[in-house]
Amino acid sequence: MYMYHVLDGADSNGEVRALSGTISLKNHSSEFSEVLWLLAYWTGECPASDPSLAGANFIWSEIQKSPTKSEVTLPVDLRFPNPLPMTGCVALIFAGGPLVEGAGAVTMSADLNLEYKRSETTANAVVGLAGEYCFGMNWGCQNATTNDNEAFAVPIVMPAGHLVELYGSISDSTFDGTQNFGPLPTGEVWGSTNNYYLLPGGCGRFGNNLNSQGFPNPAPLATLNSWLPNNAIHLESVPMDYQIPQGGSSKASLTRQIETFLPYPVKVDAGDCVVVIYGRKGNGATDNESQINAVLTP
Repeated sequence: MYMYHVLDGADSNGEVRALSGTISLKNHSSEFSEVLWLLAYWTGECPASDPSLAGANFIWSEIQKSPTKSEVTLPVDLRFPNPLPMTGCVALIFAGGPLVEGAGAVTMSADLNLEYKRSETTANAVVGLAGEYCFGMNWGCQNATTNDNEAFAVPIVMPAGHLVELYGSISDSTFDGTQNFGPLPTGEVWGSTNNYYLLPGGCGRFGNNLNSQGFPNPAPLATLNSWLPNNAIHLESVPMDYQIPQGGSSKASLTRQIETFLPYPVKVDAGDCVVVIYGRKGNGATDNESQINAVLTP
């Protein structure tokens, strides 16, 4: 955790206007790795380096995966016409690495510029819509399924406001083909579908399809789509595809930055629900993760 004191001290208020630059992951071995960057702020005095990140308010996160020995640099270029809230106590957090103990090493780096200005307390809010679900294995992630026709639908209860933007990243990856994880995909293509819906009036059947840990149970994608009410608003669709080379390996990761400005502010009442549906294409084992946030204005 790298702490930055900005503005006029920890108790001062500001607003984030842009975040730009690059982030990179160097995977020193062929073992599967995943890493995460987080940008957070705290109200009041800045905390000591605390792994629990107690009291942190997260305003940006980016996930990157690698199933091969490689080095990948990704651009970050986000502009916020509806500024994000921030105080004078900001931290950039690096986290992650190989999932198997003793397997290789990774190097994470970031070269980012944060554009901000002093302001009164902004009434805009950031709501996290992140999640991680595994396909082709019966373990791992927040939940997992071995049925290629099943998907996961994550319900998030929303505060009141007007939804104006979705931003962040989606990163889907195979594993490394070792016995530590599920099998690699076969055939012509593997990939995923990522769909975001706003459900006025509540989460409905999606809110009842949760396990004891509060994560969604898998269900056939057709069933989940049938649960969407007629007044559901489709906010975004992000398909991800990897064409498997003939005679080549299917090992790959797919990452996409998302910055979606809604054509008009969508009114959200307290208790309305955003549902994120994670689907898959093809077979084999994949780790499908999103680090998406929603911006709400008053």
